[in-house]
Amino acid sequence: MPRIEERLATLEQIAKENASRLETVTDLLNGGDGLPYERSVRGRLHIIENSLAGMVLRRNYGVGMLKGWQSVLLVLCAIVTAAAAWYSVLSR
Repeated sequence: MPRIEERLATLEQIAKENASRLETVTDLLNGGDGLPYERSVRGRLHIIENSLAGMVLRRNYGVGMLKGWQSVLLVLCAIVTAAAAWYSVLSR
C-alpha cells in the first residue's frame, strides 16, 4: 500500500495534468497559445452571432420597405379610383 507522501505526489501530478488540460481548453475557447481569436470557439460564435443579427436586421428592414411600398401602391390605387369615379361622373 502506498504511503501518504506517494499518494500526495500522485495527486499533485494529477492536479498539474488537469490544470494543463484546462489551460489548453481555455486557449481553444478564448484564443491564445498561437490561436487567433477569430479561429477560437468564442470568435467563431461571435462571427455567427453577428451574421445572424445582420440577417435579421436586413429581413426586418426589407419587410418594412415592402410594407412601405404596399402602402404607397394602395394610396395610388385609391387616388386613381377616385379620379376615375370623378371622371365618370363629370363625363355624363
